[in-house]
Amino acid sequence: MPTTPELIVSGYTQEGYGAGPGMVRYALLADGTVGEQLAQGAAVSNPSFMADGGAVLFAVEELEHGNVVAVDPWSLEVLGRVSSGGADSCHVALVDSAVWVANYSSGTAAVLPAEDVVGLGINSGSHGAPVQPIVLAHPGSGPVSDRQGESHAHQVTATEWGTVLVADLGSDRVDEYSAESHVRLGSAELPPGTGPRHVAIKGEFLLVAGELDGYLHVMRRTVRDAHGEYFWHWLFKVPLAENSHAVADADQFFPSHIQLSDDGSKLYAAVRGPDTVVVLDVTGLNVPENTDAAPTSPRFLQQLSSGGTWPRHFAVANNKMYVANQNSNTVAVFNVDSQGLLGQAPLQSVKFGSPTCVLPR
Repeated sequence: MPTTPELIVSGYTQEGYGAGPGMVRYALLADGTVGEQLAQGAAVSNPSFMADGGAVLFAVEELEHGNVVAVDPWSLEVLGRVSSGGADSCHVALVDSAVWVANYSSGTAAVLPAEDVVGLGINSGSHGAPVQPIVLAHPGSGPVSDRQGESHAHQVTATEWGTVLVADLGSDRVDEYSAESHVRLGSAELPPGTGPRHVAIKGEFLLVAGELDGYLHVMRRTVRDAHGEYFWHWLFKVPLAENSHAVADADQFFPSHIQLSDDGSKLYAAVRGPDTVVVLDVTGLNVPENTDAAPTSPRFLQQLSSGGTWPRHFAVANNKMYVANQNSNTVAVFNVDSQGLLGQAPLQSVKFGSPTCVLPR
């Protein structure tokens, strides 16, 4: 890890997506704002998401034939590149010693040993042979005909109990796999037309952003029997706006990323279309585990402009929120106060072509 705080931004590089510089590493100043550019790497095509592995970064290339790329976090040079086994890779996570990938267009997840992604060279593993990812596929569909004709894996997320969640926008499911055996253990079933995109985990609760319905869905991990078997029980949904009318009346309303505050009391969400950032109070979910205490629904606290257009991703760190506004080609920086609320206007707007992911380090 760097000795001083840094921010790495990645984004689309190809025309048709929004041409940008690829990956850029910036210094962060003492106040958390973005300082000078330290490095730029253009060797990764359409790096739409990144995962921090400490001595190495992992990025996905969102292409017809997707790839996972190992990148030197200092120079941003490519260390290794391996097929993701699917199309339009859009999310990546490092889970123990494995890299997990979500392939959007092919609707699959893929798993590769991290050491094989770095490998000894491009497209080869530690023994020089082509690396073949383990591809996980459970096809499904949903009622929104233009978006849910088939599975669309959008995010891979590790849990604290040894599983990995794969959000499938196309099938209204969040599939749960053993991180060790890669066997699907079950699925969290969302209401038809939800379009689960990104999730956050708060204790025994699963918070799911519905890209297609515009709501945050709350599910609870519920024990089924004495053997410890469990299922995901859907509890309620709340609009990712001040009220449900704002969702219904919008021409476009597509939530993207969600993230909990460090203390777990707030949930942040970005919404494309109205181009907003929303803050919810989720302390009503703070109930003792394995009790009959009833959780209460998240409560709307704040909504403000994302400081640009089409906020695809954001990160909260250093008492700041960094928002990747893809279509305005900017990264907006907001202050986060001691209560977890955002300043009404950005402190800073950094020009960046088609940003899709921000990674504070």
